[in-house]
Amino acid sequence: MLTEQRYEEIYNLLEREGSVRTIMLCDALQTSRETIRRDLENMEAKGMLRRIRGGAMKLEMPQAKNLTYTSFKKRQEENLSGKESIALEAVNHIKEGQAVALDSGTTSLALAKVIKARFHSLTVVTNSFAVAQELAGAEGITLVLTGGVYRADEEAFVSDVATLIFSKINVDIFFLTTCGISVERGITYQRMDEISVQNKMMEAADRTIVLADSSKIGNNSLVKMCGIEKISMVITDSDVSDQQAEAFRNAGVRMIISKERNGT
Repeated sequence: MLTEQRYEEIYNLLEREGSVRTIMLCDALQTSRETIRRDLENMEAKGMLRRIRGGAMKLEMPQAKNLTYTSFKKRQEENLSGKESIALEAVNHIKEGQAVALDSGTTSLALAKVIKARFHSLTVVTNSFAVAQELAGAEGITLVLTGGVYRADEEAFVSDVATLIFSKINVDIFFLTTCGISVERGITYQRMDEISVQNKMMEAADRTIVLADSSKIGNNSLVKMCGIEKISMVITDSDVSDQQAEAFRNAGVRMIISKERNGT
């Protein structure tokens, strides 16, 4: 069982039971006490639980939202105009000849569509099968697909296998999409195995630009990837509030608000 799968199983057990014993986890997951000990330490560091003597207990997170998983196809139908306007702004930060990384978010797919129409010499690295399908055969686009374990509900490749290529390449810009971003909790996701590829993309990139529609701003999901100090910019849509934008700017993060498609 992959590490991320164990985290998900442990979290689900905590949701049902409230607390778990280490010995019970060893039996349930068919693994050693040492492995479970490391898992609990890592999960506590990520804010997913609180360790207690002999096990762990559920961590109450009243500020965390969006903990219910939503599939790629369903997310693709949400806030379409916001994602399109963000994509149109994002391409202004790309230059011909650069290498960019796109993750498996639905806003990444919106950006891929604009890239396809706008650029004639660009390298795109992605773990998204949906993005790869959009860019496959596009003239002037060098497409690099990570491979890995395919997850149909995300239309993407995940697992440690999908991260191996990033030790061999350099990327100018990583466009990072997310389930939630806040000044206090940073960048968060719905599930553990979403963040392993994103972390490696970030390490390979000169800079990281977050693409997050206004529904994600100020919200937190289950799993923390990193703090906002790791990113250079946030691009969001015009529905973000002045207070939300000001909070990021006060924290030292540049926030760009995209224009509506009609130019207003």
